[in-house]
Amino acid sequence: MKMSGSAESLVPEGKSAPSFTLRHELVIWCSIIFYVADLCLDLWVCAAHFDAKKPKSGWFIFFCILLPNLYAGYKSLQWYLRAHELSPLRRPSVWIIRTLFFPISPILRYLDAWKYGRQARKHWKNHNLMLERKSFENYLVENAEVALLRLVIIFLEDAPIVVLNLAQLLQTPPDQWAKISEGRPDPEIVRLGSVIAKLSCTMTLGVVHYMSCNKLAWHLANTQNKKTQESDNSSTKDEWESKGRLSWAAELSIYCWQLLAITSRVIAYALFWVVHFNLLWIPILVRWTIHTLWIYFDVAEMSLINSIAFGGVYLFSFVTTSPGRQILRITLYYIITFGEHIIIAIFWYYGAPSNYFHNYGIGVMFGGTVGGMLFLAVYYGCFHPDKDSIWLRQKLADMQQRLREAKERQEHHSSV
Repeated sequence: MKMSGSAESLVPEGKSAPSFTLRHELVIWCSIIFYVADLCLDLWVCAAHFDAKKPKSGWFIFFCILLPNLYAGYKSLQWYLRAHELSPLRRPSVWIIRTLFFPISPILRYLDAWKYGRQARKHWKNHNLMLERKSFENYLVENAEVALLRLVIIFLEDAPIVVLNLAQLLQTPPDQWAKISEGRPDPEIVRLGSVIAKLSCTMTLGVVHYMSCNKLAWHLANTQNKKTQESDNSSTKDEWESKGRLSWAAELSIYCWQLLAITSRVIAYALFWVVHFNLLWIPILVRWTIHTLWIYFDVAEMSLINSIAFGGVYLFSFVTTSPGRQILRITLYYIITFGEHIIIAIFWYYGAPSNYFHNYGIGVMFGGTVGGMLFLAVYYGCFHPDKDSIWLRQKLADMQQRLREAKERQEHHSSV
């Protein structure tokens, strides 16, 4: 689960621009703002449930906030200690801050990434490319690790809260949403705003950021391996610039894919919550177990605890956990998803309350999944950063190869 490591030549020699650009800096500060805003939104929703005399929902949201952040803080502190085993920090204040504020460790990680990035830019201005390369490597490691921490927090904290609020919305007809108590926020508006904000911003953008960092980390690791086996040349030197980063079109297609896919998943569990709340643990436990075992045996470096955490992520979204065999993994994931959706649709159709959402619930659940698959095909078919992995390009290459072989056979027969 730890995404770190160093590469000796991440940054090409003799560059005319710094590696740590304004875009990198803006992403860090926007990520901090989103993290703080999401935490404040969750606390506000939690307080709104207590204020609406729903203590069970309030305590459920509270523990959904507390436990994932404690787990992320523990992992962050563990990685930090491991990173400084050989060169321990000697300032006690650093360790006091890391220990006291470990439940909000992503903020500390973002600040570390920003610090390394600024150092890289400073070294570039001083024409010290070796130190710039080292600082930028540290920035990439911090950025990749905090993206992973945020991914776990998002799906173990935000997803259950979204499912809860969606289920409460599905149980309440829209004509009752306008009944606002004097001096109090309307609980239905609070729920709806929370769901929209989390789906469109926090959850989806968190996945896009993680996949972007993950793709870059794997590509840089592969680039390092190549450099140890091959002689250094210009194509290898500039390779990560063209293949390691996601383009704007790729990020947009991933965003639309994840937005529709995650929406369909949270709606599926919200539908089941409404009709059979006491049995909701069964599909969640079965699927969580399937994905935990899948990840544990499929990813060699993944521990059991980290596989369990990622199994929770896979309840709501498919994210890349290791390179290679992506088509097979995606196919298997969506076969499981469609099977579960069909079962939930049957339970919902025969047990749902007769209100505005009775038919629209099933349509959005299946429509989101199909729409997400279309954008998934667009990403892998047109905008994947590794052009050798693009399905469309592979298919065209196979067709060209078959045409050449057919032409060669025809020429051979004609010559005979």
